[in-house]
Amino acid sequence: MDRYLLISADCHAGPLPDQMRSYIDPGYRERFDQWVADVDGLMARKAEHTGAAIYGAEALGDFEQQDAIVHGGMDGAWDSKRRLAELDQDGIVAEVIFPGGSLQTCSPFGAGLMTYQYEQPADVWWEGCRSYNRWLADFCHETPGRRAGVGLIAIDDVEQAVNEVEWLRRNDVFGGIVLPVDTNGHPYYNHPRYEPLWSVCEDLEMPVHTHSGWTPNYGNLPGSLGIFLYEIGWYAHRPFHHLIWSGAFERHPKLNFVMTEQGATWVVPALEQLDSQYELPMFSHMRRELPRKPSEYFASNGYIGAAFLDGDAATARYDIGVDKLMWGSDYPHMEGTWPHTAEQLESTLGAVPRDEVIQILGTTAASVYGFDVDKLSKLAAEIGPKTTSIGA
Repeated sequence: MDRYLLISADCHAGPLPDQMRSYIDPGYRERFDQWVADVDGLMARKAEHTGAAIYGAEALGDFEQQDAIVHGGMDGAWDSKRRLAELDQDGIVAEVIFPGGSLQTCSPFGAGLMTYQYEQPADVWWEGCRSYNRWLADFCHETPGRRAGVGLIAIDDVEQAVNEVEWLRRNDVFGGIVLPVDTNGHPYYNHPRYEPLWSVCEDLEMPVHTHSGWTPNYGNLPGSLGIFLYEIGWYAHRPFHHLIWSGAFERHPKLNFVMTEQGATWVVPALEQLDSQYELPMFSHMRRELPRKPSEYFASNGYIGAAFLDGDAATARYDIGVDKLMWGSDYPHMEGTWPHTAEQLESTLGAVPRDEVIQILGTTAASVYGFDVDKLSKLAAEIGPKTTSIGA
């Protein structure tokens, strides 16, 4: 082929509030209507969380002046037809979909990348997850084989979470699940209560994800935004540390764990530090139940969803593992590569050997998520980025 198979391991989508309402259980619709009506209050509380808007007026202005935004805004976050056209133009044949499409879309009751950001009853968090998953299933079914939806779970009731993973797989939402970064007062992820969840995800080949989005509330105080931006990645890494040390990857060798939109180069010094602690003679007792080094568990179970992969990550690809990196466009977010993916890929991967580019741009993601390569290759031959402009 003279074109790459391009799969984005990090895209975002969500319904508009009116679209979402029909997926809400009738017993929760009145509460949902109140929640939507209070959206201004919710946005104010979000702003208080970091003390300032995440994006400045200049950055937003530059993004909104681009032709693709002027002639459609971010409608692709919920408009399936427009989304397909824009991804085709970007050369993307398949995508992994996380919640959080745009400021106009709805994360029901706040469920999503910021699950447990504020206090509300556990059943309401669960209804937000469940209703979003039902919408996501329909959204993915509109383009069979091209959308791997990542479902939401709450972890107040682990049995309920297990049942939801099974529902997602039965309904062909095959992108796996995203873990809440916070656990709503429950024990963290090294606790045995989560064993049924790791088991079902391993058995059904449903990848477990963390995605940046959650931090503690830093309040409307000096420096809160900078603190938030610095720590948001660390909190998303945190479940990985717990699964390593708890032996979850030793017990579940086929469990795929993907850390998305958290950067990529951080994993190299992190694994070095974890291995150093593991190998210290004074901690030899930890090795009795953990026979392999942390870096070996990353090599067997871990992946990096490297949204808007940068030059530093490309340079460090051998230290990270070429087969551990999966490229993502972050569509339709302003910090991603859309609508300039071709130029970004050429700039970032222009000097990388083509066999490695093939892995990073598509084949690793196809393996992790179970995409049909033969089917997608036919489309890639028509719309994929040309191999002559990317890779050495």
